[in-house]
This record gives sequence, C-alpha cells and structure tokens, in this order.
Amino acid sequence: MDERTDTIMYGTKEVCDMVGVSARQLEYWVLIGVVHPIMEPHGSKIFKKFREEDVRILKEVKSLTDEGVLVSRAAQKVRMKVQG
Repeated sequence: MDERTDTIMYGTKEVCDMVGVSARQLEYWVLIGVVHPIMEPHGSKIFKKFREEDVRILKEVKSLTDEGVLVSRAAQKVRMKVQG
C-alpha cells in the first residue's frame, strides 16, 4: 500500500490555519528548507501536501520565532531535536 494513502495530508490553507502563519511565510519556510512537503501535480498546477510531522515541526519553529529566535536557527534547533 502507498505510504501517502496511509498518512493524513494537509493543504497550504489548513497548515497556515493550524500553525498560525501566512501563506507567504509558509512558502518562505518551505523555500529555505524548514520542511519538505510532497508536491502533487494536478494539470498545470502543483499543490503542496504537508504531513502531520511537517505541521508539528512548523508549530515548533513558529513557537521559537515568536520568542525572537531567527527562523533559520529555529529550524536548525528543531531538526537537531528530531534527529537526535
């Protein structure tokens, strides 16, 4: 069975609402590699789909940035926590 069908996936708007960031901010965080969503092509458009783990990471990064930590440093801290 495909791993994607077993996992709950969220679209950009849902993730923005859950994390409390704008679509532009989320797009920037994806661009700098905070998370790596699955890209799903539909015709000429490509939609980003986020896993629950992506949402958890984004929430942690958001919490740290709210405390004044730079997003790049916050992402690094969260990645080290997840890996180690």
